[in-house]
Order: sequence, then structure tokens, then C-alpha cells
Amino acid sequence: MAEIQQSDHRNISSKPTRREIWCQFSSDDLVRQTHHITDHEMAMLQRTALLGECHSAKDLLFMLTVIRQGNVAR
Repeated sequence: MAEIQQSDHRNISSKPTRREIWCQFSSDDLVRQTHHITDHEMAMLQRTALLGECHSAKDLLFMLTVIRQGNVAR
């Protein structure tokens, strides 16, 4: 019984994968509406989210800011 509890504890405390973070972020309509994220920006975020370091939704919002600043600089 103790082994099961210990095993469950590790699963609960494990960090989400980049794919899991992306799935949660991309399905959150409130975040998308709040930040006015376009379809084009979502496509760019998806590509970058699955390539680099992504530990949370905050990382994705940071990448969104970088994408937007890059587009303004053009």
C-alpha cells in the first residue's frame, strides 16, 4: 500500500511536458481573448513551444511578446 501512495505522489508532483503545457494553453479561450492572440500567433507559438524550453504558460506569453516585438521591428 505504501508503494502505491509513493508512486501516486511522484505522478502528482511531476512537471508537465511541453506538449501538455501547450495543450492546456491552446485550449484556454480566456487567455487567448485576454491577450488578443491571433491564429497566426498561435501557429508560431505552437512551433516554438514544442522546440524550446517551455515550463509554463508564462513562458508561452513571453514568447508571444518576443514574436510581437519582432513583427513590430520589421
